[in-house]
Amino acid sequence: MARSKSSQPSIRYHISGQSVCTIQGRDFYLGKHGTPESLARYALLIREYQANELSLPEDFTSDALRELLPREFSQPAAKVQLADSPTLLRHLTVAFLTHAEKVYAKSKAELSRIRQICRELESHDGGVHVSDYGPKKLKEQRERWVTSGKCRRYCNRLTCLVVSIFEWGVSEEMIEESTWNRLTTVKPLREGQTEAPESVVRKPACLNVVRATVKELSPTLKAMVRIHVCTGMRPSELCSMRPCDIDRTGDVWLYRPATHKNKSKGHDRVIPILGDAREAIENYLNRPSQAYCFSASESVAWWQAKKRSERKSKVQPSQESRAVESPRVKPGEKYTQDSYRRAIARACKRAKVDQWYPYQLRHLNLTEVRDALSAEHAQAIGGHSRIDMTNTYAKAKIGKAIEAARHAPTLGE
Repeated sequence: MARSKSSQPSIRYHISGQSVCTIQGRDFYLGKHGTPESLARYALLIREYQANELSLPEDFTSDALRELLPREFSQPAAKVQLADSPTLLRHLTVAFLTHAEKVYAKSKAELSRIRQICRELESHDGGVHVSDYGPKKLKEQRERWVTSGKCRRYCNRLTCLVVSIFEWGVSEEMIEESTWNRLTTVKPLREGQTEAPESVVRKPACLNVVRATVKELSPTLKAMVRIHVCTGMRPSELCSMRPCDIDRTGDVWLYRPATHKNKSKGHDRVIPILGDAREAIENYLNRPSQAYCFSASESVAWWQAKKRSERKSKVQPSQESRAVESPRVKPGEKYTQDSYRRAIARACKRAKVDQWYPYQLRHLNLTEVRDALSAEHAQAIGGHSRIDMTNTYAKAKIGKAIEAARHAPTLGE
């Protein structure tokens, strides 16, 4: 039997000198341990936790506590540090994590990765002075990732993230610029020069396999896959479609996602909706303009109705009388990247075909567009800011290479 939630999670001392309280797997740093400020933040945190039925909103962070406190208690917890103490690596990671919880609040995957790296740095070298953390220490940490079985590219990505943490520390005047510059001398791992395995190259999905899988999907998911194949948009953009985001005034409908990967860089994202994609989405625009087009709860209701109609035994007079009052997992108002991917995986098993992933539909679209038109067209429909990113998605087919070889010049005799 699962342990019930505590109505008042405990406050404890963190090695950085701050008070910390962990709720729902998230660490809330409250300021210097034992001070009135930290106790006030803790009291407000518990009040919010209990007022929301032993839960906290996903966007609730340590910075949210500062807005609820009086002015004299409004100093950010990330800035609180023991007086006359040197800046240790754990101080840097705690401050950066507090910063990341605000910047990456909408990116759970990235925030989870940052938390994991900060914990690893603290566990291995948390007591090291930041100025003593040099290239050798960074290479030792990278070797731990290699030994744990992480692929080469991912090890390089995590190493760059550690360097970025130190770069942020320079901008906050927590460490000297020379410390960060020394870490930038660590070159990335090259293929064939390390024991780290290579990542599996993602290939475009096979249309025949996708067609077989679609037969095992609900009408909502089937429409999503049709749109995904036609537009090549990112899964997050597909799941976030709303009627208010689609301009239907012209001959070609234009979808402008409210949020997208490059929005913070000032880039616009416009996705044309026409042909089969337009036909697929028309039945999902008859809802409030701010509502999401593709609802997971609608898919669940469709599956339940389908199972009910196919029952051979006696059907109960009222389905509501047998419904679970508080199901452990409730379907959301929209599909997420993860729930969309899991639904595709289950359909692949039912169809008895090789599993494919939603991002492979994006690869399929960009590859076909590149071969039929050009890399610039693929870049435009994919919403990439750089052509080299498009090239990583849209690999040229071998047929194009053979055709080019036939037209290559020869010396003759």
